[in-house]
Amino acid sequence: MNVVPFKALLLVAITVVSLCVSVRADEHNVLYYDQGVEGRWVPYQRGAVAGTPGVFQQMTDAISGHVDIIFKYVNFPAKRAQKAMKDGLIDVEFISLEWLPGGDPGEGFVVSNPLFAVNEYIVTLAGNEAQFSNRQAYYGKAVGTIAGYYYFDDDKFEREDFLTESLLIQGLKKKRFNAVILERETAKFWASVHQVDIAFAPLHTEGVLRVRLQKDKAHLLPLINQGIEAIKASGELANILRGHGIDESVIVE
Repeated sequence: MNVVPFKALLLVAITVVSLCVSVRADEHNVLYYDQGVEGRWVPYQRGAVAGTPGVFQQMTDAISGHVDIIFKYVNFPAKRAQKAMKDGLIDVEFISLEWLPGGDPGEGFVVSNPLFAVNEYIVTLAGNEAQFSNRQAYYGKAVGTIAGYYYFDDDKFEREDFLTESLLIQGLKKKRFNAVILERETAKFWASVHQVDIAFAPLHTEGVLRVRLQKDKAHLLPLINQGIEAIKASGELANILRGHGIDESVIVE
């Protein structure tokens, strides 16, 4: 009968315990974010072609290549995702502080270094832009919006909530309202798909996209920032944006 030496057993036990600790440590570095339903916020949350990754998935994959963080995604409608972030069911979201009242990220959150510029516009049908010469022109009126999206001044107009940007552009085409609030690249994409001749009226927000992180995960913020700077320096972020037809000049150095 072969007897396994005590030292060998001890070495195996230590190895198993070390592996378990390592796995648990890795699990602590898993962050969940919402990728949205199909067709939502193209090309950022979803790719222009159904089933293809958008900017955020490619960007988080690139960040994971530089730092010890794994990003996993869920697929919620926007309103459900907003509640999930509030309730702590997801860990991060991509946001511009300019979308929030006072630019305040909220008591329970911290934000990352800047990624790239994002501008939202008052979008209307071509020929109607004179009706919206300034931001105040739509106050008190119905404006097409996305359910669950943040709008810093939505107490000043009547929200007409839709589930996706595609439906929003279709609503504009059918003249359910005279204006919608959309990010420029998204508006251009869906206007092309639905053959709507649109015009960009005044800016609604001019901001910078960041990662907003639950405060109980704030210890991972330095790693996130390290990853962000790494994909900027390596050119990966520029390549990702170019791949979606977005000018790399929007990157904030």
